[in-house]
Amino acid sequence: MNRTRKPWLPFLSKAVLLSASVVGAILWFEANYVLGKDSQYVKCIPGVDWFLGDRGDREIERDGIYMVASKGLDPIYPDGTVLVKYLRGLPGDTVKIDETGVYVNGRNLGTGQLPLAHKFEIEPESLHGERVLGDDEYWLMGTAALSFDSRYWGPVSESQVIRRAYAIF
Repeated sequence: MNRTRKPWLPFLSKAVLLSASVVGAILWFEANYVLGKDSQYVKCIPGVDWFLGDRGDREIERDGIYMVASKGLDPIYPDGTVLVKYLRGLPGDTVKIDETGVYVNGRNLGTGQLPLAHKFEIEPESLHGERVLGDDEYWLMGTAALSFDSRYWGPVSESQVIRRAYAIF
């Protein structure tokens, strides 16, 4: 009986095993995480271009970064557009906007100058005021002065919070 040597067989079996492992890892990653890119010229969170969204983590906590679905922001963003912002205010928190800044429970979180107001043909002062967030209201903000966030469109509901996000780089 003539046995021919198959030197490629160990390589092939290792390649198949490695390929299956890579495909399995990719499928696991896609089932648990989503990768997002902030392609805006002016970043809402300066210095961060990429975010990792955890599909299984919707636990809401102050100062976390979250992916949220826009609602009622036409014509700027169609409903469902995913935005990434810091969650700064929780139900029961007091939010105040005036010319000196944006305050949540007295903590200054940003500028009150509201440079984007004129793009929407409104006066910045019309956005000034104070309110207590309701049972299903969350205040979202970026750190950039030009961040289009709750300063302009108000709080979001918990149903709009898609998942927790983490800045990658």
